[in-house]
Amino acid sequence: MTKIISVTSGKGGVGKSTVSAGVAAAFARRGKKTLIVELDMGLRGLDLMLGMENRIVYDLGDVLQGRCLPWDAVVQSEEIPRLWYLAAPSRTLLQFRFEDLVKCVNDLKEKFDIIILDTPAGLGISMMAVRDLSDYAVIVATPDPVCIRDGAKVAEMMEEMHFSDYGVMINRVSRAAVRKSSIHDLDDVIDGVGAPLIGVLTEDLALQNAQSRGLILPEDTRPSKVFLALSKRLEGIYVPLVIDRL
Repeated sequence: MTKIISVTSGKGGVGKSTVSAGVAAAFARRGKKTLIVELDMGLRGLDLMLGMENRIVYDLGDVLQGRCLPWDAVVQSEEIPRLWYLAAPSRTLLQFRFEDLVKCVNDLKEKFDIIILDTPAGLGISMMAVRDLSDYAVIVATPDPVCIRDGAKVAEMMEEMHFSDYGVMINRVSRAAVRKSSIHDLDDVIDGVGAPLIGVLTEDLALQNAQSRGLILPEDTRPSKVFLALSKRLEGIYVPLVIDRL
């Protein structure tokens, strides 16, 4: 049975696409047929991170406006064969029916084991995708007070929708980030967002460089090990968190 996971946040720029790409690659490397659906209309970016920018013919906008079928817009990774990608439109899609998005994702469920929804920041499409499509939601937060407060609002809205299958992924953790903030440790983030901890990713220059070049890090690198553990935890498999000492 296909599992649909939304990656969301209350604030932009926290690394949702980094987490989406990383955990999708981990699922695919574990033999799961995995699709990333990018929902940030007009702000496409995963194509660059996945090295697929020159291979996009149709995108989600074409699907929603009836110019092609969902499968026609899906692109397979050359680097990880079990990984596929459905790009957001590069231009803002001013009007579309959300029920058409639901139908698109549900049609694709027949072909994949895992679908990752890389949602836009905020409380609009993201929360609708959680409510109507998702089995689990990952709230991405960084260790700063604004991001924590916005993440808490996301968690609060999920509870109001009676959606309780969510956790927080703390991203871009570093000594410098904690030192500059009023946040003393990771427990402050967990308590502030009000969500169970599902993973921790420390600031990693190699990951940033790889994604800027459209590459996926090898499996033996620390970020890849974090995403591997995250993929297993999202399937209910107990594995220890991969956390660096700060």
